[in-house]
Amino acid sequence: ALVAGVMLAGNAPLLVAAEVEERIAVRDGTWTWFNDERAIVLPGGAWLIGHVRSDGRIAITRFDPSDGRASETVLNEECRVLKDDHDNPSLTRLADGRVLALYALHSVESRFYARTSLHADPRTAADWGPERPYATPIRTCYSNTFRLTAEKDAIFNFHRCINFNPTLSISRDEGATWEPAIHVIQTGTGRARPYPRYCSDGVKRIDLIYTDGHPATTENSIYHLIYEAGAFRGSDGKPIAKMGELPMNHDAGVRGTLLYTYATAPWQPGQGPDDYIPAGRGWTWDIHYAKDGAPRAVFQARRADVMGTGFQGDRIYYYYARWDGARWQKRFIAQAGRPLYVTERDYGGGMALDPEDPNVVYISSNAREPFRLGDLDDVPLNAHDRYKLYRGVTRDGGATFRWEPLTRASVQDNLRPIVPEHHGRTEALLWFRGRYTKYQDFQTEIVARIGAKR
Repeated sequence: ALVAGVMLAGNAPLLVAAEVEERIAVRDGTWTWFNDERAIVLPGGAWLIGHVRSDGRIAITRFDPSDGRASETVLNEECRVLKDDHDNPSLTRLADGRVLALYALHSVESRFYARTSLHADPRTAADWGPERPYATPIRTCYSNTFRLTAEKDAIFNFHRCINFNPTLSISRDEGATWEPAIHVIQTGTGRARPYPRYCSDGVKRIDLIYTDGHPATTENSIYHLIYEAGAFRGSDGKPIAKMGELPMNHDAGVRGTLLYTYATAPWQPGQGPDDYIPAGRGWTWDIHYAKDGAPRAVFQARRADVMGTGFQGDRIYYYYARWDGARWQKRFIAQAGRPLYVTERDYGGGMALDPEDPNVVYISSNAREPFRLGDLDDVPLNAHDRYKLYRGVTRDGGATFRWEPLTRASVQDNLRPIVPEHHGRTEALLWFRGRYTKYQDFQTEIVARIGAKR
């Protein structure tokens, strides 16, 4: 289908392709947002997409945006008894072009798994090597893998493991073996769970934004860290901890640069929602680099029962932030509506930056007027609470946006958008749509929105 771009609210110039193509990339698939990269671009231009099927099997699909052809390979069959969208694989291209897929079940085993493609363009199950398990100190989940060329192609896998905290495993032989796990951020006594989101330049640097814990139980602020050359630094580059000094004791104040502050106090004169949402608990969505190398980030804050109707009255607010060289500049940019379901009251529809141009942001919201920002207490929802996608563009560092609707007439929920790196197109958006009842009960398809090649 060809979809024409339409401009919406705001006063910044909106630069979009006049037409894009929309195709179903995966007939049966979903993902959580704490494993990355969920999709990568292969040398010939095809997209490799990691996902979890509705029967729980962990799979990968090669999708060609030029003709819409798709072929799926199941990576793991045994996970069907533990159907869970948290199990989607993280994908990393190795130095010789082959692909490493890393995944773990959702905190039920003390190990993660790896499969490596036999060549640079895997199309069928025959193009993948066998599954290999790797032991971890305790139960683990999530996989976020990045290869750094400046560290002799070492692969960094950030996962949740020791003390349920951010943990790092490193491979220096293309994923064949892994060094002992390193406890990165220490907080709590076993169930405190900081939630990080990562990005990397693929050369020498990895950035992360992270929370104090899970927003269901923790009054979350959000922090930013940089890893480079064996040390972690704040946003301003000042040293915080070398690798040998880990873990960083978060509870003792050894933390990254503060990005969003949790507070319950009313705003003081001169303050407003751009500063914080009173009693709004933060959660992380995405981070990437602008053309000058400075990070941009998107995140959310959630307030409980704003509308006085219990879970249905919870409201989520979306933010955009940029590092200006001295501090984080952040803006409240959209109403996200209500959470997805009652047992996870911080699950929003989702946000994503375009890694090729993080002036472009995608959001999923079920607010009837997502860009009416003047009232935080009265946020009516779409008919049937339907989640829709929007694309926003800023040309002034996030101060203003122009928005266009992408799923105006959709009769299904549209959730968790992502954009693969190095896509080389005017648009390259992936998301899933369909029935998503909870993280263990879903029937969704993954959709691609494909712009012209640059």
